[in-house]
Order: sequence, then structure tokens, then C-alpha cells
Amino acid sequence: MHAPDRQTPLTSQDEKLRARLVAQGTELARCAAVLEAGDDSIIMMSPEGRVTDWNVAAEQLYGCLREEVLGRQLDVLVTTGNPGLREALAMVLAGNRATVETVHVGSDGSMRHTSVRLSPIADANGQIFGIAGVARDVTDYKVREAELHQESKLESLGRLSAGLAHEINTPIQYVGDNARFLEEAYTELIRVVEVYRGLLDTSNPIGWLERQERVREVEAGIDFDYLEKEIPSAVEQTLEGIERVARIVRAMKTFSHPGHQEQVPADLNEALEATVTVTRHQVSDVAELIVELADLPPVLCNIADLNQVFLNLIVNAADAIEETGRPGAITVTTAVDGDEVIVRISDTGGGIPDEVRAKIFDPFFTTKDVGRGSGQGLPLARGVVQEGHGGTLTVESVLGRGTTFTVRLPIDGRPTTVPAGFGV
Repeated sequence: MHAPDRQTPLTSQDEKLRARLVAQGTELARCAAVLEAGDDSIIMMSPEGRVTDWNVAAEQLYGCLREEVLGRQLDVLVTTGNPGLREALAMVLAGNRATVETVHVGSDGSMRHTSVRLSPIADANGQIFGIAGVARDVTDYKVREAELHQESKLESLGRLSAGLAHEINTPIQYVGDNARFLEEAYTELIRVVEVYRGLLDTSNPIGWLERQERVREVEAGIDFDYLEKEIPSAVEQTLEGIERVARIVRAMKTFSHPGHQEQVPADLNEALEATVTVTRHQVSDVAELIVELADLPPVLCNIADLNQVFLNLIVNAADAIEETGRPGAITVTTAVDGDEVIVRISDTGGGIPDEVRAKIFDPFFTTKDVGRGSGQGLPLARGVVQEGHGGTLTVESVLGRGTTFTVRLPIDGRPTTVPAGFGV
């Protein structure tokens, strides 16, 4: 008979390994439960950008079961933003974190905006073997952001309306005055012409002396020397007034251009001149506007959004100077720096304290009195420049001397280069 098999007793090393495996299994189960219970969509991907796993929240967000997406590229699930997603993946493979916004069709058929935060997963040697993504539905935030943008634009236009009415009213007033003067002058000159024509009538012969006397009388009645001097001046002033009104109207058309969904080449100098024109009356009471524009190439951008940025910065500069209680100056300059254009808007206001400077781009933060500022202008301006155009909006300020906001924009628009290595 064979002796019964006996189990080899576990060594202390085996016991430790077994305990470690049990602990790891428990920890993995706990992590899996936490991930499944969370509201955030967790997406695991290979270095090539293919989905290796995702949780229930991701299934609900994208409307696809886990089994349906395994092995597929994440960018085929989104409707727009593929180049941005691929750029973000390339950044993660370089060892960085990246955030990208995408749009996809939700399970209810509506377009959903999603913010995806990507992070590299590396082994002990630093070798990246996967990518972890946390996706959040930001559709409601986008809708609210658009509403705030519109509210900010309406608020700015409301502040400009009275000034624009005054800007147009002034030239229209002296155009009207000159038109009435020219009407009266025309009537008087026609009366003189009628006398001249009567004197040329040979059917009613009169003496030469009497003719001279009638001419002197009619010319004395109209002050011919005065009319000879003032009529050309009135015509010139009228034409200047018409051109001034036309310039304001052109500026308003440029400023309020609805823009395009896509970025198109635009003249930033023209946009700045238009913005300066529509803000001049509002600003002129507190500051002198100095414009120094360099030759710029066409910039690929959404000019309507940038007009709003420039407006906010100029109006803020005027407010900063007004708070000092003394006249100041606002300087608007442009320049080219490599593949970027630079727009600087400087004021001679009181400057921004350090503790305030850290918050000026926070939504709804404002130091203005109630009813004068909503705290939306600068956050929206930074969003337009950075997220919308791939540029930067920075601020430099010295207390007691003033503030400069600097806008940098890529001439060729927001980068859309698709890195190699991410096939669909």
C-alpha cells in the first residue's frame, strides 16, 4: 500500500507571500469597488490609446458597454476634438499630465461636452505601460459659460451704448447745423442770382449806374464776403462729420461681427482700432488713449471673441484709472514675436495688490462696487485666449504705477497638429 500524500508544510516565507497576495487581492477589490461606485468616468488605456478597461460611469457617459469598447481607440468615440485628444496622449507618453475637452453623442442623442484628465501609469523603472483617464461631463458648465459670456457681452455693450450715442450725436449735431446754414446761404445766393439774371434782361433797359446800385444792395444784404469764407468751411466740416459717423458705424460693425465657428484669418489691428473707437467716449473722461500698432500678419482666430477680450481689458483699464481720481493714459500696442503676435494694454492706474492679483481670473471675483462689475470679464477673457486660441493672457502690475495685460496669440491659430503613432 502506498503511504498517503502529505502536504508540504508552508515556510514562513510562503506564509508572508500568501498574506501579501491576499492583502493585494483585497486592496484591488476595494479599489475596483471604489472606482465602480464613483461618479467620475474612469478609462484605462494602453500606450497606443486603446481602451483596456472602464467603469460603469464611463459606460453611462459614452453610452457604450465595457465589452463594446475594449481594444478600440478612444478618439473614435468622440465627434470632435480628435487632434486635441491625440496631442494629449502624446504629452502623457512624454511623462506629463494633460487635459482635453471632447464632444460626443450621448445615449440620449444629445451632444455632450466632456473634460478628460489623462495621467501616465509607469512601472518601478519609470517605463509607461498605460494611461489612466478621468472623464467628466461638463455640458451644463459649457452651457452656463456660454450664457455668462453672452451676459458679459451685453453688459459691456450696455455700458458702451450711451457713449456711442454721444459719439454719433456730436458730429450729427454739427452736420445738422451746417446743413441749415448751407440751406440759408443757398436761399440768399439764389436771390442774388435772380437779381443778376434780371439785370441781364434786355427787355427792361436800365442805366448802368442803376444796375451797379442794385448789385451793391443785394450783395450787402447777404454779406457775400462772409458766405465766401464760411460755405467751404461748412462743407468741409459736414464731410468730416459724415466720415466720423461712418467710422463709428464701421467700428461697431467690426466690433459686433458675429464671427465664425471656425477660426479664420483676421486683422487684429483693425479689431483693436474698432474697439478703441467704440470705447473712446467712455474712456476719454478719465484717460488718454494711445494706440501704437505694428505691422501684423493676418491671425487665424475668432475675431468676435477677441473683440470682447480687448473691450474688457480697455474698460477695466479705464476703471482702474478712474479709481485713482486723476487723469491717466491707456496705451494699446501690438508687436510680432516669432510665430506669435502680442497685444499689450497698459494703464496708469493704481496697480493691483498681490493678494488681489492671484484672484483676478477667478470667476465672479471683482473689486468693483455692486452693479459695476460681475467678475466675469477677465475669466472669460482668459478662457477665450487660452482655451479658444491656444494663447496666453498674463498680467504685470506695480502698485501706484499701473498694470499691463499681455495677450499672446499664435499667428497660425490654435495648434491642431496630430502626433504620429496614434492610428484609429
